Amino acid sequence: MTHRSRFARALIAAVSFAALWGALTSLLAATTVTGPGAWPLGLVVVVSGLFGSLGALIALSLARRWMQQVFDDLRDAVRASDRSGGALAGEAAGWAAFDAVVSEFDRLARLRALRIGALTRQEARFRALADSTHSVEAWFDRTGSLVWISRSVERVSGYSRAECLLAPSLIELMVPLKDRPQLTSLGRSALAGEGRSDFEIRIQRKDGGLRWVACHWVAMKNADGRMLGVRLSVEDIQARKDVEARLLDTVAELRRAQALTGHYLQRTEDERLRLVSLLDTLRVGILFVDRDRRVYYCNHALREMWGFAPDENLTGLRDEALIERSAALRADDTAYHLHLDAVLSRQASSPPYEIPLSDGRVLEEVSALVSSDDGARRIGRVWVYEDVTERKHTAQRLIEMAEHDALTGLYNRRRFHEELDRMLAVGQRHGEQVALLSFDLDGFKLVNDRFGHQAGDKVLVGVAEGVAAIVRRNELLFRLGGDEFAVLVPEARPEEVMTLAQRINRSIASQRFSFDDGVASVGVSIGVALFPQHARVAEALIEAADTALYAAKAAGKGTQVLYQPPA
Repeated sequence: MTHRSRFARALIAAVSFAALWGALTSLLAATTVTGPGAWPLGLVVVVSGLFGSLGALIALSLARRWMQQVFDDLRDAVRASDRSGGALAGEAAGWAAFDAVVSEFDRLARLRALRIGALTRQEARFRALADSTHSVEAWFDRTGSLVWISRSVERVSGYSRAECLLAPSLIELMVPLKDRPQLTSLGRSALAGEGRSDFEIRIQRKDGGLRWVACHWVAMKNADGRMLGVRLSVEDIQARKDVEARLLDTVAELRRAQALTGHYLQRTEDERLRLVSLLDTLRVGILFVDRDRRVYYCNHALREMWGFAPDENLTGLRDEALIERSAALRADDTAYHLHLDAVLSRQASSPPYEIPLSDGRVLEEVSALVSSDDGARRIGRVWVYEDVTERKHTAQRLIEMAEHDALTGLYNRRRFHEELDRMLAVGQRHGEQVALLSFDLDGFKLVNDRFGHQAGDKVLVGVAEGVAAIVRRNELLFRLGGDEFAVLVPEARPEEVMTLAQRINRSIASQRFSFDDGVASVGVSIGVALFPQHARVAEALIEAADTALYAAKAAGKGTQVLYQPPA
């Protein structure tokens, strides 16, 4: 039963009781005044007053009981809504129920006031913290509408908080037109709850200027995973962008300077030498130590080579400390210390010395004593370090290019003559035979004429790979030019050499080369000559092998012939 229905019933009952009691009182008064045995008027008034007072007391008692029930229910409801766990001590009786309800409402009001005050102070602290940050903080609801933004937005964009909150869209307010589609797409992803994202964009300030900012958004969800909104943090990175632009300008200026330097180098040899000297100075590491072996000067290149911080102050540091701090970079620190002791003990300039580093680099070191103008006293020593890693790699590549065929990767004619001279010298010293197999391809010209030179190159590469898979490790395969090849065999035996020639012949004859216009194959004719049986010098051995090659071709091609000296 609700409080409203109970109150209505109590009101009806009270009115009914008052009407009935009033009617009885009036009837009693009329009877006692107008009847045959009428009472005195004063007595009638007294009796009627007593009778009416009695009815009022009964009505008040009933009303008190009904109100007690109403207030008990109201007090229970207040207790149920109060989540702090407070409750009255004991059950109230009589008119104390009204005091209990009033006390309960007062306590609840004070508790709610404390909570609201704490929340207000907490909110004020959070707002003050957000407003005091250097970056801009903003909150968007689930529909993408801006709910709150920190005060620092005015410093970054020039727009006030009110202008941002009243704007239909923050993107349309600040983002340049051509950048809006990208940012709109990111905003949809954020509102869809797709984790977090970092990106950089340009914004257009209120004064019309463009400014770079870094943005970071996070989709905020409650404990149940329901989307609450999106938090956006914006940081002004214009200073960093300006530094990057200056660095790009510096690089461009350096490139222009390098191009200008190259132009000067081409003008005259003398100018080239002076500029090369200057560039070498810029690229090499310079370390100057005084007479007490303390660092007096070192340039930026030296710091980079030895791993010292660009802003680290090394002046006044003893050279032993530098050597100790860079020990981990050297591949063989013990050998370097021995070299260093030898250089310092001579008190003279040192020749170039290569220092291999653990990271694969190679530094070349030279040092020289520095004396006063009159030469009477020694001022110190200068150490010069140059990174020669690329130079050594380039030299190695040049050597490989000079000794290898560019198409097949085999040794070329130059290396063939070097290895032939070496093998003949070793064979003569140890009394061993050396075999030379000289061969070219039968039908190679037809392949070139029919399928083209690219097809011919494919055949040469295929033949080289096939023969390379047959020869042993101590046997060397060469491409002498065109379709001419050669094999050098140390410690050769005639029967084994002829077997090798047969295997080469079968391998090349079994190869098939597919092209767009058809399939091709080639044969081979091989001439074999032995040292010292057929010749004792390199030129004669080559001539003997060529003679045997011509004999193989005359025999019908696809054969191998051992040189036969003329009778």
